[in-house]
Amino acid sequence: MTFTVDIALRERVRARLLERGFAQAGFADATPVSDHVGPWVAAGRHAGMQWIEREPERRNDPTTLLPGAASVICVAASYPAQDGSQAVAAYACAEDYHHDLRAALEEVAAELRAWVPGAGTRVCVDSAPLSERAFAARAGLGWIGRNTMLLNERLGPWMLLAEILVDAHFPPDAPAAFRCGSCTACVDACPTDALDGKGQLDAGRCLSYWSIEHRGELPEAWGAALGHRAFGCDDCLAACPFPAQEAAPSSPPLRPRPELAAATPARLRELAEASFKRHLGSTPLERARKGGLLRNLSWVERNSPAR
Repeated sequence: MTFTVDIALRERVRARLLERGFAQAGFADATPVSDHVGPWVAAGRHAGMQWIEREPERRNDPTTLLPGAASVICVAASYPAQDGSQAVAAYACAEDYHHDLRAALEEVAAELRAWVPGAGTRVCVDSAPLSERAFAARAGLGWIGRNTMLLNERLGPWMLLAEILVDAHFPPDAPAAFRCGSCTACVDACPTDALDGKGQLDAGRCLSYWSIEHRGELPEAWGAALGHRAFGCDDCLAACPFPAQEAAPSSPPLRPRPELAAATPARLRELAEASFKRHLGSTPLERARKGGLLRNLSWVERNSPAR
């Protein structure tokens, strides 16, 4: 059974999400979105991320994740922008967003179920196979830019996305218009030509892939290309002209670790070697694992011995 929710309750849910600290909240219908990932995978642009190949039919249709899903409630949590000169990508300078965003959304989902008795929900935070950028764009949170990321006039690309699937039908928000125009700043800024200018990314040329997802030793060309980067790359984000003003600070669901934004490669090595699990295991840096981070740091030190 699908419940229909009025605008007043939709705005009550939105207000609660904003009170909980999310920078943006929008509502989209749960009809399937177009499959953009499938052709990308078929072209081999996902590099060694074989997990993306699994369950392709589930990415675009929320009802495969929550039977009867009628709406997707999309949220964005903001985090501080960086200029790309730091060793750690900006989004990783906080505690693991998966846990914190999930906890905040589970709290609001429980309230939603109390307001709509009998409704079913499912929280998704980057781990379920859902085309979250497509649904976020449909929900009006922003548009998908040439760097393949969701962009927003107020927050730029400095956002983390998450969703509540619900089997109640909420009046949807209007999608955002594409605002990149003829700008190619992100494409021009990519140090390895990973962006094709048409909204496609070749992960096999992306420094975030090589420094975070790749397991084992780095080919020399990609190790040298890391430059000062020990985890991730923010060049295409930092080049974006949005936001026109300084981006919002971290949303309350995120617990910032500002010492990571300021950490030198030497300090990161010290923390990892002393106890990777204790110092960094609760942050996104855990994705690279201790061996991956130390591998990257060895290249950073080799690239810039005086740093």
